[in-house]
Amino acid sequence: MSAMSKLDTMTTLRNHGLLRMPVQVYRSPGRVTARMIRSDVGTDEALVVRTGAETEERNLPRLVGADAEAAAAWINELPPSLSALVQPYDQVLFSVELAVYDGLEIAEIIPGIWELDNQLTPAMVGVQGERADLTALDTGTGQTARFHDLVHGHYESPAQVDDWQVAMVVEWVRGRRRDLAALRRDLGHSFGLKLHYSTRFGLSPQNLRSTVPHRETWTRNQNTPSPAVAVLSSTNGPIPSGPLLLDVSLAREQHAQLTRFLSRLREAGTSMVYLRSGLLSHLAINLREAGITVRSAHG
Repeated sequence: MSAMSKLDTMTTLRNHGLLRMPVQVYRSPGRVTARMIRSDVGTDEALVVRTGAETEERNLPRLVGADAEAAAAWINELPPSLSALVQPYDQVLFSVELAVYDGLEIAEIIPGIWELDNQLTPAMVGVQGERADLTALDTGTGQTARFHDLVHGHYESPAQVDDWQVAMVVEWVRGRRRDLAALRRDLGHSFGLKLHYSTRFGLSPQNLRSTVPHRETWTRNQNTPSPAVAVLSSTNGPIPSGPLLLDVSLAREQHAQLTRFLSRLREAGTSMVYLRSGLLSHLAINLREAGITVRSAHG
């Protein structure tokens, strides 16, 4: 795991011209007031408050759709180890995980919000120069995506990745290729980027990923696992030997359970798993960091 915190990530993205949504950072806040937030963020609209630690951490607490008073009260209750990042609220229509290599960008796209427990199969688009190759897997309306709005809160709805969404991602990558290449050179390695698309702000980076699959992973022939590969649908059940098809779902609040599950996989000698949820998904990132090879269940 990288030592770069979410706070440092915001600074890095802003310095490279990639951070378009306004974000106000309160480092280890002592006392934050609603008036401060309105002045700093420049809006009296609904807000999103994310939190960051001094190192790269995931699944930290957040507050969505709050007014300035509620945001200030929530921030003031945070432990001293966490800082707050406040930004305007805008409904997320689709989410992207982007892997940036030298001369190649790979994007995985799902409708709605992408969380740890996502089991949707993403559409994948590879962008190399002026060429864009789309792989639309099982992304039809049979999939149920998660959304949030200020009226209903969190809700689920059938959804699919549409052509215009793919086009927006390709256009964004091509238009910011120079900035992405400069960031890759500064970091000294390939990296991942989490993006949200909203009507008001378009595609907006939310976080930087320190690890991505090896570039060859995307071109290597990854055969769909045979029926003989065991399917594991629970993090608590016995772990069969050999490669596994993981069909598990964990909420962001269950990250400790994920950590225990990864330890059990290592203890069981699991060296390879197949996922339907994408090679850039939250689960895939954690599996790779545990030293486990991750491949697509869709070949």
